[in-house]
Amino acid sequence: MNIQRNEVRTGLLVLITLAALVAVLIYLGAPGVFIPQHTYYIFVENAAGIKPGAQVLLAGRKIGQVRELYSPVPEKDRPNPKLETQIEVQVNSSAHIFNKVKAQITQPTMLGDSVIDFTSGEEDSGLAADGKHFIGERAASLSDLAPTVMERLDPVLGKLTGTLDSLQKTSDNLSKLTADGAALPEAFAEFKQFGINLNEISAYESPLRRSLQNLETLTSDQGKLGQSLNHLAELTGPDGSLSKTFQNTEKFTSELTANDNAGATLRNFRSASDNLNRTLTQIGQQFSVIGGNLAEASDTVKRQPWRLIWPTTKKYPESAGTPAPRASPTPAPKKKTSSR
Repeated sequence: MNIQRNEVRTGLLVLITLAALVAVLIYLGAPGVFIPQHTYYIFVENAAGIKPGAQVLLAGRKIGQVRELYSPVPEKDRPNPKLETQIEVQVNSSAHIFNKVKAQITQPTMLGDSVIDFTSGEEDSGLAADGKHFIGERAASLSDLAPTVMERLDPVLGKLTGTLDSLQKTSDNLSKLTADGAALPEAFAEFKQFGINLNEISAYESPLRRSLQNLETLTSDQGKLGQSLNHLAELTGPDGSLSKTFQNTEKFTSELTANDNAGATLRNFRSASDNLNRTLTQIGQQFSVIGGNLAEASDTVKRQPWRLIWPTTKKYPESAGTPAPRASPTPAPKKKTSSR
C-alpha cells in the first residue's frame, strides 16, 4: 500500500510539474492564450535586426512581442509612402497605444537585439483599434553612425583632395621656379645686384647724394633757382611788371573795342599799304628806265671806249627827233650799231 501511494504521489507530482512547465511555455510563447492581446501591423522600409519574438515596448516598458515578418508586401497592400516590409506585433490589450504614435525600431543596448518601441502617443487621438496599421521608422543607432559620418565627410574629403592636388601643383611649380637656371633665382640675383647698386648710389659720397645737395643749394632762397622763382613771383605778383602790362593791354584793347579805333586803324593801314604799293610800282618803272640807260652806256664803253672823248660820233634816237622808248617792267635789250 505504501509503495502504491508513493507511486501515485510521484505520478501526480510529475503531471503537475509538466502542466506547470507547459503553462509557462505557453505563457511565454503565446501570451494571448492567458492574456487578451491586440494585433497591430507596422510598415517599415527595412526590418534589419528584427526577428520573430523580439520585444515590443511602450515608452521602454515591455507590452508584447513580434509575431511575424512579411517582406516584400504586395504592391497593392503597401501604404503611402510605399514601404515593402510589414511587421505583425501582439501587445497586451491593456496597453494604451493611441492612433497617433511614433513606432520606432531601436536598439536599447550596444550589443542587444533590436526592439520596437511605441513613443510620443497623443491621447486626444484615441486608442488604436485591433488590427490598425502604423508607419514605422528606424531610430539612429551606432550602425547608422558610420554611413552618416561618411556622408558628412564626403564633401570635406572631396575638397581636401582638391586642396591636396592644388598643393601638389603649387609644389611642382615652386620646384620649377627655384630650379637651377629658372627665372626666380635670376630675379633674386638681379634684385641683389639692384640692392648693391642702390647702396652705392645712396652712399655718403655718392653722385646721387651730391646731386641732391646741389639741388638743395640751387633751390634754396639764396640759390639761383630760388632767386629766379622769387623774381618770377615778383613779376607775376599783383604789383609786378607783368601784371601791370596785362592790365594796360586789357585797358588798351578795351578802349580800341569801345571807340572802334581798331577798325579805323586797320582801314588807315590798308590805305597806306595801297599808296605804298603804287609808289613802289612807279619807282620800279623808273629804275627800269635807268637800268636800260646804264646797260646801254656800259655797252658803249665796252665796245667803243673812245666815244667817251668824242661822244658826238654816236647818234641817239633823241637827237633824231624820235620819242624816247617807254620804260617797261622787263625792257627788251636794244641792238647796238657801231659806226666806223
